[in-house]
Formats: sequence, C-alpha cells, structure tokens
Amino acid sequence: MRVLTRLELRHRAWRYHRRVDPAGIRWMVEKLDAGDTAVDVGAYKGGYTYWMRRTVGEPGRVLAFEPQAEAASLLRSYVSAFGWSNVEVAETALSSAPGTRALMRPASGPVSEPSPAASLVGVSLPPSPRWIDVAVDTLDRVLARRSDLGRVAFIKCDVEGHELDVLRGADATLRAHHPAILVECEARHLDGHAMTDVFGWLAGMGYRGSFFWRGREEDVAHFDARVHQVEGRRPYVNNFAFVWGTPP
Repeated sequence: MRVLTRLELRHRAWRYHRRVDPAGIRWMVEKLDAGDTAVDVGAYKGGYTYWMRRTVGEPGRVLAFEPQAEAASLLRSYVSAFGWSNVEVAETALSSAPGTRALMRPASGPVSEPSPAASLVGVSLPPSPRWIDVAVDTLDRVLARRSDLGRVAFIKCDVEGHELDVLRGADATLRAHHPAILVECEARHLDGHAMTDVFGWLAGMGYRGSFFWRGREEDVAHFDARVHQVEGRRPYVNNFAFVWGTPP
C-alpha cells in the first residue's frame, strides 16, 4: 500500500509539472531555495505540495492547508509514506477571519470523495451543492502561533473564488515576508468583486503581477479575460504570479 501511495503522488505531481501547470510550477521552483518556508493554500491532493517539499528540502518547511477531510487524510498518508518530516497538513480553510464556514461541493459523485471545485463561495458549482462545515483561520493567525518557522518565501493559493479573502487574512505576512505568490483567479468563480480587485489589492501591497501565455511571461496589465480566459478554449489562463517590488 505504501508503494502504491508513493506512486500515486509521483504520478499526480509529474502530471501537474508536465501538463496541468508546467509554467507555474517552474516559476514556483525558481522562487524557492533550500530552507525556505512555503505555504500551499488549497493543497487538495498535493500536486504542488510535492514540488514545494522537494525544492525547500529537509531544512525547509511546507504548510499545506486543505479543509476537505478526505483530501487532508490523503495528504497525511503521503507524508507518512514518504517519511516527510518537513510537511505539515492542516485540515483548515484560510480566509480573512477565523470561525466556521460552509464549504460547498458538487452534488454529483460519491459523498466521501473530495472535489477540486470545493469552495466557500460556490458561484460556479452546479445547482444544489452539498455542503460541510469546516474550520477557518487566517494565515496571519496561524503564523503568529509559530516561532519555529523561517521566512515565508512562497504562497500558492487555489481556493475557487475566495482568494481575495485569503490574501486579506495574510496581510501581515505579506508585509513582513514579501513572499512570491502564485494565485489561481477566474472570473467565473468570483462573487461581489472582479479579478481586477484581486490584482489591485496586491498592487497596493507593493506587488507586480504576470501570467504565462504561449511560452511567455506577460505583465498582468495585459491580461484580457475575453482573450486569455475563454471557457472551453486552450490555452486558458487561470494562474497568476506575483512578486514584491519594482522590476529590476
């Protein structure tokens, strides 16, 4: 079973590296060094966690947040199977305030099966989704309780429309550590605000953004959802890369 678990994660990780988000993962690896702390918000089944852990190495630390109990349990089985001592899995959603919230999932499929579409927003889900109550915290509060971590060098955020709240809950972390950020953002997931609100909030924090298009890294100012985010058309841009500071 342990061998099968290892093979399952490696297959998923390499699929992300080669097909799902090759540009994003390459960019992430470039921004991390041995000994860094990386944060995976919406870790799901570990497609990015694997590469974070591999890059920061034994001296580093990866904090993986996944509110779906089934996916969090799977991540813990990976940690156990590989004997990773530097990966921590928290069965928690991140937001702008702590508490308990309803996490919505598609009604189709087995009840016990986690979903990559699970969301605290639920705008793009089919009608009548199932929901479960999940614990919610802020990244700032989580890190304030930790004195054993070094600089947070990287944050990946994939939360199906809740990214602005996650970033607001990481305000102090962003100001103190200036981590590189890879954030999924899609117009179809958002409720009550636009993608430009996410980009504008990060710009106000001193970040400059880009996206990957046909082998090039483009400034986020050139992003046009009518061209770069058309459902059913490839390529399709859903991940955006942000670094702190002005261009060199």
